[in-house]
Amino acid sequence: MKIISLRNSSQLIEFSKFLTHSLIPSQEGTYRNPLLRGADAKHQGYVNTTQKLKYFFVISFLLIQLNINAQTLRETRAVWVSTNYKLDWPPQTYDENAQKETLINIFNNIESKNLNTIYFQVRSNGTVLFKSSLELFSPYIAGEVGKFGGYDPLEFAIQEAHKRGLEIHAVINTMRVFSGNDISAKNNPLHISQIHPEWVYSKSDDNSLWLNPGIPAVRDYLIQLIDEIVENYNVDGIQLDFIRYPQKPINDNSPLNDAGRDENASNWRRNNITKFITQLNQKIKATNPKIKLGVTPIGIYKSIANGRGLEGFNDVFQDTREWLRLGIIDYAVPQIYWDAKTNPKFDVLAKDWIENSFGKNIIIGIGAYKSEVLNEIEREINITRTLESSGMAFFRFKNIEQKRFYTFEEKTLPSEMPWIENIPKLVELNLASNFGQNKISLNFNIEGKSKSDKGYFAIYEHENSQINSNNELIKVVPNYISEMSFLLPKAAKINYFYSAMQFDQLWNETSKNSNIIKITIPKLKEIEQSISIFDNPILLQNGNTSKVVIFSNQDETISLHSNPYKNQNSFLSKHFLKKGFNEINLNYNFNKYKNISIHFLNNNRAVSLRSN
Repeated sequence: MKIISLRNSSQLIEFSKFLTHSLIPSQEGTYRNPLLRGADAKHQGYVNTTQKLKYFFVISFLLIQLNINAQTLRETRAVWVSTNYKLDWPPQTYDENAQKETLINIFNNIESKNLNTIYFQVRSNGTVLFKSSLELFSPYIAGEVGKFGGYDPLEFAIQEAHKRGLEIHAVINTMRVFSGNDISAKNNPLHISQIHPEWVYSKSDDNSLWLNPGIPAVRDYLIQLIDEIVENYNVDGIQLDFIRYPQKPINDNSPLNDAGRDENASNWRRNNITKFITQLNQKIKATNPKIKLGVTPIGIYKSIANGRGLEGFNDVFQDTREWLRLGIIDYAVPQIYWDAKTNPKFDVLAKDWIENSFGKNIIIGIGAYKSEVLNEIEREINITRTLESSGMAFFRFKNIEQKRFYTFEEKTLPSEMPWIENIPKLVELNLASNFGQNKISLNFNIEGKSKSDKGYFAIYEHENSQINSNNELIKVVPNYISEMSFLLPKAAKINYFYSAMQFDQLWNETSKNSNIIKITIPKLKEIEQSISIFDNPILLQNGNTSKVVIFSNQDETISLHSNPYKNQNSFLSKHFLKKGFNEINLNYNFNKYKNISIHFLNNNRAVSLRSN
């Protein structure tokens, strides 16, 4: 049984908010809401009502009740889309249209979950998914190492992410350049291990290949490779994975003997990584000052009580805390891929990272691929919020594809990084609107046309026209558009209220709050004005499905009977009403009965319903 209570007739229309939560750009540049497709439900068997009221109550049963709360907190909600071994993408096909469609579906899924950031892997096994003058193109697109297909995967991913207001970072497997069983890339004469075998050493226990950051030429090469992305692509950030040495044994003795004689091997290795990140930060920030540089380190920096295991600092020579202190990275996503019950404990490690952030973003990596973590994922999200992290990231997409996040019922913007640039001067943003042919159009007018470079418009829906009214972020769109439109085939309420704000690429506010515009749906306004004629319950039937709409002026208990007589033999069901309009779904077929009676227990009243 489902009971929805409403306080008055206006709220029967006003209580729903399902229209603009899933707007997608159409080919014409307007926006449509795929949730509304096929929403025409046809009901028969109306009793005691006019044709207008039939229409009104068909609409009411399509509504979904959602709460309108104040704007949610800022937090990065990220997910890794892994391409190595085709884990998340591309699919097992070389049909490029199918590849594109799959990625679009992935991004639609991510947006529908109210996540806001994508970590998209673009380098693995020494091959890349972008146009590079230095490295081989991945065989995953066209089926052949080094063969570039008919489209640029990174460019396509960036365009599709930004259409949906999603931030996207290019993830680089930095030091590891081969793993697994497919040796086609490694054996290609243009693979980095073939061109510069002196730069690479093999890990004897798994035959993986690693670049040696102790060689200055290796650091220069990687910086040049990554800067190709920053210079040629509108990516929001660079994320360094495998920014470390492997676990021992490590066969880097030759450069260690040459350059590390005056310091111990551990410090020398840590300093090699730190030198590389320092030089990379300087280079890519010179190319694009707004680029975000992040790392995804081992989840344990150094072992602590209830947080013991493989250590980033001592075991793989990853001094992330020093990188944060020096300010050479903007964020870290530690891979805290454990639950909160056993050692190492998720909450203990998350707290350790956040307390040593040195003012930079700590986005907690959550290992959704583990069943014990997935089972408590909402709890882990709430832990990161309690500890005031900058957000969370899930490894990886396939593991959360079917997951509904109850903690992400509302959209939010990614965490800010104000140290990257000065906050720009706020300009005026005026929002205009139009409604016609079941379509709402919103127009963004910026003072002096001073749009933020590569920024966004955020659209908010308000409870009413008051500037301090409750509002909810419903959509983020790139600010290269000046107008967005979406269809309203089945309006859910009479009045809609919207405002907008402009943000730059770093999610700094670049405009003041716009005016709040009001859009009225004329047809529903007419229906509301005629609702006063409704006094009695209404029975709606569609095949074997039955619903009853009842207005009650007090909290009430009712019982339904199969004839006008109230007794045990005629009893069908019992329901509890709240003051106002109530919608009740019934789990039995009214067609079996000639006369249905509803008995109001508190005021000793009864009414009859007749089915067709």
